[in-house]
Amino acid sequence: PGGLVRRKFLEKSGINSSFAIYQDATGNALDRILSLTFGIGTLNAFETTFEDEVYSDLTGERSCLMGLIQGAFKAQYDVLRENGHSPSEAFNETVEEALVSLYPLVNENGMDWMYRNCSTTAQRGALDWSKKFEKALKPVIEECYNSVKTGKETEVVIAANKSPDYREKLEAELAEMDDQEIWKVGKILRELRNKSISDLKIAK
Repeated sequence: PGGLVRRKFLEKSGINSSFAIYQDATGNALDRILSLTFGIGTLNAFETTFEDEVYSDLTGERSCLMGLIQGAFKAQYDVLRENGHSPSEAFNETVEEALVSLYPLVNENGMDWMYRNCSTTAQRGALDWSKKFEKALKPVIEECYNSVKTGKETEVVIAANKSPDYREKLEAELAEMDDQEIWKVGKILRELRNKSISDLKIAK
């Protein structure tokens, strides 16, 4: 997202970028594109082709980057709630620990490091269940990739955006997600997390 690129730039940080060179008439295309890439604060630049970027990016957005995560978060949250766990506990064990505690460790040191530095209970269970989830998810992701590669996903996007009431339908879908209990709880907990100790009124 453009807003994140700007925010990271102002923080003297950055995000990853991908680049592709289809035609290099001057012989300077690589130098120019890398200058632009690192000029906006990119930390890692990944070379690709336009075709490969389309296939991998659209699959990623529908799977691990957005679609799969929303589906997995909501599925686990709902299971915990249906089994009597409180909203705050279900959110903490589903979203909060993932985004605040564990995912940053994967980003900093790798998945194996995160596993090595968790409890034995977490290690054993995660190692065993990861294989079950991989087996269950791979066919779905393959279906998604094939839908991207055949152009079906592009057709869906173009058809949706051509609809005169697309914006209204989109807002309705996003409002439905926003209205899910899991994200209502998230808003409350983020507000509490962002309060400093001095903001909290402690009874004397």
